[in-house]
Amino acid sequence: MEYSVPLTLLLVSVAALSGCTRPRPPANNFGVPNCPASAREALLSVDALQCWFGARHGRWRVLKHESHLDVLVVEVEAFDLRDAEEVARVFARREGAEFSEILMYVHPERGDRDRVRRVQWTRDNGIATLDFNAPEETR
Repeated sequence: MEYSVPLTLLLVSVAALSGCTRPRPPANNFGVPNCPASAREALLSVDALQCWFGARHGRWRVLKHESHLDVLVVEVEAFDLRDAEEVARVFARREGAEFSEILMYVHPERGDRDRVRRVQWTRDNGIATLDFNAPEETR
């Protein structure tokens, strides 16, 4: 006995199983709106601390930032840690003239909340990443 599967159903199934579909961000936005254009233009503004930015694998937001001479340190929460380098590049484009180094600590919005991806950007060396677990006292 032969079975035939409509081509559309077959293609949808293959795409879903192969991971080609984009993950959907969670429906809960925690009362935090999407970022307006003014926040995208001024990543260190108060507006940028109160909204979600979009990225390839989901969303991200700035939790806090501080500067030490010419080094910017940023703490970020992201839907997917795979977006950490993309977020660092956004900061480097916007803030790279002001800072010689940007250190970004990206925490996952979901999943293993103890995992942290540090992304370091410098003018001379570009991007370098390091994954680690948060120390016990910060959990």
